[in-house]
Amino acid sequence: MDLTRTERRLLWTGTALAGVLHLLVPGLLLSVARLGYRWILSVAFTPQEGSHRRVRLLGVGLLAVAAALRRLFD
Repeated sequence: MDLTRTERRLLWTGTALAGVLHLLVPGLLLSVARLGYRWILSVAFTPQEGSHRRVRLLGVGLLAVAAALRRLFD
């Protein structure tokens, strides 16, 4: 699959932005997930102890993937 320069830049930039959001506002993301589960799936979602930590860990992983993508694409 060939991506244009703009598509490659959007891919790694979007991944990096998602990682930063996961690091900075895990509570907001968990609240959005709770609403999405309630409205779309009609099920209750209750974050467990340590959920904020796991969301932040996901953010670190996303930033690592973004760095790898940028290095791969440049």
